[in-house]
Amino acid sequence: MTPMWRSAFAPRPAVVALAVLYVCAAPSAWPRDGARIAFGGVTADFAVGIYVTSPEGRVFEELTEHGGHASGPAWSHDGRTIAFSDTFDGLGSRIHVMDRDGRDVREVSNAPPLSGDYVPAWSPRDDAIAFTSSREGHFRQGIYVTDLDGRETRITALDTFAKWPSWGSTGGAIAYASSHAGFLNIHVMDDEGRRQGQLTDRRRLDMFPSWHARGTAIVFASGTVEDRIGDGDIYVIAANGTGEQRLTAHPADDGDPSWSPDGAKIVFTSRRDGNGLYIMDRDGRNIRRVTDGGEFRGIEGSSWYDPDAPRSVSPVARRATMWGWLRAVDARAHRAEALRSRRP
Repeated sequence: MTPMWRSAFAPRPAVVALAVLYVCAAPSAWPRDGARIAFGGVTADFAVGIYVTSPEGRVFEELTEHGGHASGPAWSHDGRTIAFSDTFDGLGSRIHVMDRDGRDVREVSNAPPLSGDYVPAWSPRDDAIAFTSSREGHFRQGIYVTDLDGRETRITALDTFAKWPSWGSTGGAIAYASSHAGFLNIHVMDDEGRRQGQLTDRRRLDMFPSWHARGTAIVFASGTVEDRIGDGDIYVIAANGTGEQRLTAHPADDGDPSWSPDGAKIVFTSRRDGNGLYIMDRDGRNIRRVTDGGEFRGIEGSSWYDPDAPRSVSPVARRATMWGWLRAVDARAHRAEALRSRRP
């Protein structure tokens, strides 16, 4: 495990001495039992590993072996385990899980060579993981679910392009992005791939959905089709597809958002000052940087865990409520499609 000291200024000799002392003390000095953010960090030598830090970002600790390509971490709800994507045999990627300290790494998905499994998302009870796979080809990417013993099932159809699953804490719902007529929109479905509904419907690329801890809202990134890279911003929408709000409006690219465990803040990536990890309030205010740009060339996925945030697992009785609004979402989508088909 590699702690990294963070400095925003050119070091002077006295500062270097203090820095060395700080690095040596860091593993026992920083609050490793408090709130922690795991993220995929791209270093100067283009290695990608799983790192953890506090929300303040003062110290960064590498959990995976340096020199690999581990990315897209996801904390389990109990904080004991981290799921992530990593390469195997240098020819593809699979979903792995490890203990919170980086030990006991094991594979839980079965992608064949020259394909990839990535973007894991834990079920509310930490007994299964949803993920994206390209094993049927790039243009047939879909959502799979696996248990921790590697028994996996594709839950989206082979003729459906779908990726970036996020498992809601209530009702067994999964949010994801899926293409339609050349655009990406945010959809929801149950954890068996049924009862599907579409939340966004516009000529854009809507990506990286993330459920609020109480299932009331979904945050996502959206960019234009004309310029697919470099113009994304962060949006939030109610779980029933209403009340969409834009949270960022920066010329640089903002993307890959996810909620804090209490739903009060959002962590996301941005190129506004070089590639970095940022935190903002759920209304888009008080944006601050977690990484200062000196440690990492880029960020590939992030996930926030806080032992003091209550864990929300919906009882079975709430599934009826969840899928009641999903039927309404689906009905609105069909009405909108019918209106478009009638226009000259």
